[in-house]
Amino acid sequence: MSTEAYESLPDAPAERSEPDYLHVDRGVTEWLTTTDHKRIGLMFYAVIVVMLFLGGVFALILRTELLTPERTIIDAATYNRMFTLHGVIMVWLFMIPSIPNAFGNFVLPIMLGAKDLAFPRINLASFYIYLLGAAIAMGGMIAGGTDTGWTFYPTYSLKTPMTVFPVVFGIFIVGVSSIMTAVNFIVTTHTMRAEGLTWSRLPLFVWSTYATSIILLFATPVLGLSILLIGIDHVTALGMFDPRFGGD
Repeated sequence: MSTEAYESLPDAPAERSEPDYLHVDRGVTEWLTTTDHKRIGLMFYAVIVVMLFLGGVFALILRTELLTPERTIIDAATYNRMFTLHGVIMVWLFMIPSIPNAFGNFVLPIMLGAKDLAFPRINLASFYIYLLGAAIAMGGMIAGGTDTGWTFYPTYSLKTPMTVFPVVFGIFIVGVSSIMTAVNFIVTTHTMRAEGLTWSRLPLFVWSTYATSIILLFATPVLGLSILLIGIDHVTALGMFDPRFGGD
């Protein structure tokens, strides 16, 4: 049996792996000023989870109050304000931004084969605009409160003595954040797809995010301006919705 001798080759240099998005730049400042879509998506996730928790707490309080026909823990006026706060948080601050702003931010560029979204700085700006709108809306609810419900029914919203404008203005600002995210997603899907990734090969999640972005782009301005006009009408008696002043 013949044996063959092999020369031992020098050790090949170890490949240097780049740190992932969680470890490339550590520190609070790096996270708050990042333009990385994954980090921004995680920051959206963190804030949205907090909103879900707050909305859930208010829902538990409302359900507890309904245990008995009489007053259980809060009075009727507080119940109406808390019901509105619960609806505003769950609909405007959790449900609407949860899938596009959080999940879409993290996953969409990966599925398209892109390094990031088309406008990273606008992406970061949309996060802070969302925070600003959420702070104004919740601040208005806590400081004065409103009992109109999350739909801001015009007939009642114009007559209630409670504060309406800060809440609807905060929701309007949150809508601006959604519009910025929608534009970013649409441009990214059109211009930053990997080579060979045609429209017929796009994953279903990309299609659903793209369709959601189009809906947000066209529906949010109409809805946001309508809600803002209700707040302006409540403050100035402009007459956009109040039939006493010619509104319809």
